[in-house]
Amino acid sequence: MKLKKFLALAVALTTALTFTVCLLAACGSSDDTSKAEAEQTQSTTNNTEPDTEPETDKEPETDEEWQEAMVKKALVSYGNTVMVQNVIKKAQAGDEVNIAYLGGSITEGFNAGANDCYAKLTFDHFAEKFGTGDNVKYHNAGIAGTPSQLGILRLDRDILSADPDLVFIEFAVNDGSGADYENAYESIVQTLLKRNIAVVLLFAVTENGHSAQDYMKPIGEAYRLPMISYCDAVNYLREKGRITWQDFSDDDVHPDKRGHKMVADMINYYFDTVMDVEPEGEFMMPFETVYSPREIDAHMYENDTLTPTDLGSWSVGSDVGKFTSGWRHSESSGNDPIVFEMDAKFVYLVYKQVSTGNYGKIHIKVEIDGELYDEKDHEVVDPSGWGNPIVLNIGMNPTTAHYRIELSMAEGDEDKQAQALAFGYTE
Repeated sequence: MKLKKFLALAVALTTALTFTVCLLAACGSSDDTSKAEAEQTQSTTNNTEPDTEPETDKEPETDEEWQEAMVKKALVSYGNTVMVQNVIKKAQAGDEVNIAYLGGSITEGFNAGANDCYAKLTFDHFAEKFGTGDNVKYHNAGIAGTPSQLGILRLDRDILSADPDLVFIEFAVNDGSGADYENAYESIVQTLLKRNIAVVLLFAVTENGHSAQDYMKPIGEAYRLPMISYCDAVNYLREKGRITWQDFSDDDVHPDKRGHKMVADMINYYFDTVMDVEPEGEFMMPFETVYSPREIDAHMYENDTLTPTDLGSWSVGSDVGKFTSGWRHSESSGNDPIVFEMDAKFVYLVYKQVSTGNYGKIHIKVEIDGELYDEKDHEVVDPSGWGNPIVLNIGMNPTTAHYRIELSMAEGDEDKQAQALAFGYTE
């Protein structure tokens, strides 16, 4: 009797175990597993984004491992590699290649100098790796304090005039938030890509975390552009306790020589690996824009290309960095307006902003096709000003129209100074 009970219990246990094994097999068959692995492999093969995550959760330990983690964290995307690869092949063939850098004071090399800034370091790396002598040329168009709103206006003068093959764009710490920045930045990208110029987006960051990369990354994704974020890399190293901000910069914005070398390492990693990434095919402009890039193909007038119809109480010349071809009003020179006429859709005034000094408000009167469009006083003194150029939109028309613009000093400020540095416009 006991033997029968024991046999019955054994059979029951065996049946339950068999049922459990079958149930587990039904939930995840070998065919399903193979299918999932194949899908994962296919996804990895088609993905042009860099593998920025470590293979395990193990944190870097050696200097070499931290260096690898940094450069991979910075590489947001390779984008479609075809345009940059074509530039590299052109350099390798011995043809002349022009590499240009458009940005603010970081690109200009503040805190590092002309030869130790990220732009020159990465140019040197590219020229040595891919050039055949002196066939690779360098053009640095960084100007301190300039956002993308000014970048699109000076694109003609400072970048396109150099006939570039590859352009880096860096405005992430100079740009704020809002449509004016978004539209100008995308306008720069579109203007370059329309001319078959390869573009790389570089995203910077300040000590307190300011970076405009959140609105810039969707542009890079839409146009399938390479994106390098030293914002992401530096934040990662700081969060991990690997560096402090003072290891990267000796102020709250600009990398020092060590910082510029770190940024250069991030970009050079991209140069060193981009030829190994399969292109997605020929570049195609997206069917839809990300924002409203209304300044595509913008231009800029200075005193060598625009003569006022009446100079009034103003004189020719200005004293702001690379904006010395403007117009100025001096103290006690009178207050007869300077008058300009031009044909355009949108018009922008570039003026000198200061924080102190005997500067006064500019009175701006704009007529479009003979009708008064706007008349106002504009303050040029601002606590954040330091003699830098600032862009102000003064006219918008859906079609090309005739503008008449008068600049004078506002009532009560007739004996003060002001400088109009340039006019930007679209056709």
